[in-house]
Amino acid sequence: MKVCVLLRLVPDLVEELEISENEVVPFQYIPNERDEHAIEEAIVLKEKLKDVTLDVVGIADPDSADEIDEGLGFAAAKGADKLYKVILNRQTFSRVEIAKALADFLNDRGYSLILTGVQAIDSFAGSLGGALARFLNLPYIGGAVELNLNEKLYVKKELEGGISAEYRLPLPAVVGVLSAERPLSFVPFTKLRQAMKRAEIEEVELEVPKISGVELVRYETPPEPDVLMLEGDVEEVADRIVEVLRDISVI
Repeated sequence: MKVCVLLRLVPDLVEELEISENEVVPFQYIPNERDEHAIEEAIVLKEKLKDVTLDVVGIADPDSADEIDEGLGFAAAKGADKLYKVILNRQTFSRVEIAKALADFLNDRGYSLILTGVQAIDSFAGSLGGALARFLNLPYIGGAVELNLNEKLYVKKELEGGISAEYRLPLPAVVGVLSAERPLSFVPFTKLRQAMKRAEIEEVELEVPKISGVELVRYETPPEPDVLMLEGDVEEVADRIVEVLRDISVI
């Protein structure tokens, strides 16, 4: 059984972002956490079934191509069998365009199961998995927290209000993972370094098609709030605070 997991890079929100009308430029990129959970769940499935071959496809654009290697190294250290570094030939905000490029790459590779994180911090809509399934003409379910295989694929999914449900899908299928059924496993630095030395990463450049539809107009930062600096002695400041709170109907 061949399983593929998609690994995306997202902006590191701990660092400052450079934002213009046309683009968002992060100081650095990090692996998408939901995709890391998808890798972990694939490793769990591999441990359960024993006959699973796991491919991890790292997705990057020309600006972030070098930064995907560490994420692929972690995947190799955890047990991935084959690593791909897919470099998109242009940046795009459209997950539909990315899904079409990936579908062209993944089609006819014989995957029984394709996993991706259900969403990313730069794409809350979570449209990549569903769009990919549509282009591959495969069933899709998102929000998975546990996978089991018994002739067909059984997916446990979290619903609203703490409720969970189990779904059955035929294979091949695409699944969006919310979280793995166990915490992310720790990879010691020495093991990571060894894995990255041994790992053979096949690099592929993909052409991203332009699909008409939604068009990005601009990016913009939120307006800076008005700041009132209070000066004077303690009594003057206290009186001014009371006045301000009354003005906004707090007291």
